[in-house]
Amino acid sequence: MTTEEKNNKIVDDLLKDLGTNDTKTLTSALKRVRSKGNEKVIPALFKLIEKNEDESIVEEAKKIILELKSTAAIPYLLKELETNKNTEIRELVLNSFWQTGFNAHQHMDKFVRAATKGSFMEAFEAYTIIDNLEGPFQEESIMEAQLVLKSYFSDNKQEDEKFEILKNIAKQLANYELTIQ
Repeated sequence: MTTEEKNNKIVDDLLKDLGTNDTKTLTSALKRVRSKGNEKVIPALFKLIEKNEDESIVEEAKKIILELKSTAAIPYLLKELETNKNTEIRELVLNSFWQTGFNAHQHMDKFVRAATKGSFMEAFEAYTIIDNLEGPFQEESIMEAQLVLKSYFSDNKQEDEKFEILKNIAKQLANYELTIQ
């Protein structure tokens, strides 16, 4: 058995254990995720957070997500951000981008979209990420993000609770646009 096959088997076992309702098995699986897991377990961690009632299990799964190190996790996090209907999960995803320090500047439009469609806290988390992005910025990425904001502002004439945050995001995008060469 090759190293890759062994690693795949370990991850498959972790996924199976993360899908159980047994607290002891889940606790053990979460410990193993830290040492043996990879980005493929991320969707299972989010499911666990949404479905498990044991607060210690949920908190441990959240900690793991907030401590991700591999940029290979970015596509999994973005998918969760774009498809999950749970506000708490989307906030966690946004917070994980900020906590991990992933520089996902090419996905700026996805953060802006999350800010416009989500709750006040989602907008706040998205702004925190956008404000801390490091270039080099690409014009296309900034333009897409600005289009999302323009669409939001034209559709929402009334100022809501996240209006100021979105205005600040627009200012930050304008600043980033000035750095493009």
